[in-house]
Amino acid sequence: MNAMSHLSAHELASWFSTLYAANGGLPSGIIFDCDGVLIDSREANIAYYNYLRQYIGLPPLPESQHDFVQAGTVKEVLDVIIPMPLRPLIRDAVRKVSYVNDIMPRITYYPGLHGVLDFCKEAGIRMGIDTNRIDGMDILLENCRLHGYFSPIILANSVPNPKPAPDGALTIVREWGLDPASLLFIGDSSSDRRAAEKAGIPFLSFQTKGLAEHSVENFAILREALQSLAL
Repeated sequence: MNAMSHLSAHELASWFSTLYAANGGLPSGIIFDCDGVLIDSREANIAYYNYLRQYIGLPPLPESQHDFVQAGTVKEVLDVIIPMPLRPLIRDAVRKVSYVNDIMPRITYYPGLHGVLDFCKEAGIRMGIDTNRIDGMDILLENCRLHGYFSPIILANSVPNPKPAPDGALTIVREWGLDPASLLFIGDSSSDRRAAEKAGIPFLSFQTKGLAEHSVENFAILREALQSLAL
């Protein structure tokens, strides 16, 4: 399979059949990244950091940094986009941004997401989140109708080292008591892929061509592949 192309539902099901033969072709659990996988937060993240930069007198982020602010932790991003002499101003800038009013309305969940989540729930497939977010999860879960699907939810500040370290993924593995090889990690960035690889978990790239050998374009295809294996 060409690493630059997305898998069809048939190709994805075939890969799953080989990976998870001992479980009838289905993973025992799925670990999801949050931003860029469960939710489309790219515009929201860019807007948030532009709000901060505007408050302390900086121009908007250059387009070359848009991918970085989507994948990095808040600390990593602020370390890069805010010059050291202006760092003391960040705390006041953060207080001026209303996450509920200014940021949350820009966040949406991807089409077909709930179909996949409902299938997994009914099929007994465990679901967890390993995210580099440090806050805002409760309101995000509420607004995107995601409560009740995921356990555990690992934030960047709830493990010693966030992604690309495997700490979050391994925490989920230990809580579930499952073989990492029986799980699936779905992500959209190199930090997701590296975390999965270090934890020994098969990785599926979501919407990001060329990131990994196996990639899926949308949740409709993923659901079709999973359902075909459950028949």
